[in-house]
Amino acid sequence: MSAAERVALKYNYSIKIRYAGDQLSMPKPCPPLDAAMRDRLQERIGRLHLNQRLGIETDFEARLFGQGRNFFHIENWYSMHGLLRGALRVLGVHGRGQRNARAIQVRQNTIALPRLPVEFDGFRILHISDLHLDMAEDMPHALIEAVRQVEYDVCVLTGDFRGKTFGTYAAALDGMRRVRAQLSGAVFGVLGNHDSIRMLPGL
Repeated sequence: MSAAERVALKYNYSIKIRYAGDQLSMPKPCPPLDAAMRDRLQERIGRLHLNQRLGIETDFEARLFGQGRNFFHIENWYSMHGLLRGALRVLGVHGRGQRNARAIQVRQNTIALPRLPVEFDGFRILHISDLHLDMAEDMPHALIEAVRQVEYDVCVLTGDFRGKTFGTYAAALDGMRRVRAQLSGAVFGVLGNHDSIRMLPGL
């Protein structure tokens, strides 16, 4: 096969985690941004973009926590998770949902790119998205076990490290530290719509 006819292949392992929430807790706002963290973020992304992102997040949480006309926001209904959990148990599918959440499947996708440089022939990407690592204590372990035997050249994390779109994130960062310790080689990531920019230094 000539160089012109060669079709380079790239392998992309994709994992997307979906599951029913396992935690019931009253919502709490994001922890305040201390001066040292603000300086680190400002140095990384610039003052303008940092203030814009923080403003968007602050306005979003203000609506969730009863400021303005959105006091009865669905995410303010503290008992919602409990009610859903109870309904799933009555229907007999709660246990199945928990098992399915932890039965993470690794799928291999082969992508042909005719103009891909020959150096990337056979290059393998481990793509992990929608981690939601704080939704259950054993979710980081389930993810680690799922990818333990996967061979790849680079890992890409495309966000949603935490389960909720607001509130604290310490558990998500702790889960990510456990997962990161098991990932080999270079790891790149971006925040998802569930994540706060305040999480960036910890990630």
